[in-house]
Amino acid sequence: MTKLKALMLLSILLISTGCVKREQAVPTNIPTKTPIYSPQEITVVPEYTPTQPTVVNRQPINNSPFYNIETPPQVIPSSYTIPRSRYLGGAYRNNYNLKKFINMMVSKYNYDRYTLNTIFSTVDRDTEALKKYNVFKKTKPKYSKTTLIGAWDKYRANFLTSSRINNGVAFWRENLSALNRAAQTYGVAPEYIIGIIGVETNFGSYTGKHSVMNALTTLALEFKKRSKFFKGELESYLLMIRDERLDPQEIKGSYAGAFGLAQFMPTAFRQHAVDFNNDGHINLFNKADAIGSIAKYFKERGKWNNRIPVAVKTQYNKRRFYGLTTGFKSNYTQRHLLSLGIRPVSNFFGYRGDVSLIKLSRYDRDELWWGTKNFYAITRYNPKDHYAMAVHQLAQAVKNAYYSRR
Repeated sequence: MTKLKALMLLSILLISTGCVKREQAVPTNIPTKTPIYSPQEITVVPEYTPTQPTVVNRQPINNSPFYNIETPPQVIPSSYTIPRSRYLGGAYRNNYNLKKFINMMVSKYNYDRYTLNTIFSTVDRDTEALKKYNVFKKTKPKYSKTTLIGAWDKYRANFLTSSRINNGVAFWRENLSALNRAAQTYGVAPEYIIGIIGVETNFGSYTGKHSVMNALTTLALEFKKRSKFFKGELESYLLMIRDERLDPQEIKGSYAGAFGLAQFMPTAFRQHAVDFNNDGHINLFNKADAIGSIAKYFKERGKWNNRIPVAVKTQYNKRRFYGLTTGFKSNYTQRHLLSLGIRPVSNFFGYRGDVSLIKLSRYDRDELWWGTKNFYAITRYNPKDHYAMAVHQLAQAVKNAYYSRR
């Protein structure tokens, strides 16, 4: 027993002095963790440098012929990069027509399918836009108010106010250089560019709160009566955000999808918008770009002619007018209208060409105007007599106020 105790004490002494090392027990049968991705599957994305855009090579998603589409590399924009997703989410993730539309964008424009999946996954249904177009049929069809007694008095009260005229004068002074350059480049008088911005957005004070992406998608898929039109606008919008490198949900506009100070629809943007401040991007929320784009739109779409006037008020000896078709699409010789007792209050700047006959219903009488092809050009923006006349009269009111205060 004494010998056993001595041996134990000797062992403890040897271990404590380091002469003998205790071996660690190694457990057996421990399962090894399998990595989720193999090294070949891990994609290393290089850091973005402002001077050298990052290039992402698109690879086929799977072996399905539907996805195995060879496409060129896509340059990631410096301003905004849309993430890519193989899954389609959002309010219309199960919509057959949306999937068909995505296929079209991929095949027609070589649009990245994964990018489109991400874009449409952000979409919420815009029920307010559907209500505005009475898609739910919960309200009775509205009859035209333009023929009601006093319709023009009610309409003009919204636009020909002293505050809006004052805002127009301030806008002219602030943007004099861009307005003069637009007039020289496209031949459109500054006051009519101002008239459009004043009627559309009150000089930028209200440009709309709807997500343009949500509104266009909702109307394209649910407003069957005008589905073709809104699909075309949605198509143009997607091309616009790709070209201009924009966040698809960042742009806010009207329930119809118009946006910016100029309230262009996406197709009008792609056809007529211009980078008027030369910063490399077209931004219709920028005043210079909006000014140049409106002038260019008038020139290209409206065929604006800077050598002729827009409209002139006439005298007529009866309180109400009946008998002739009126509206911006009508066309008469001045001689014929003069024979009916409809005479302009001025010499109409020497203009002798054909005119349209515009009737504006006021509370006490019908007001008759002659309109030229430039009046018709304004209706290319919005095809309504009241709209074009509001632009014309606001333009003239701002012009008179601007020059009287200089």
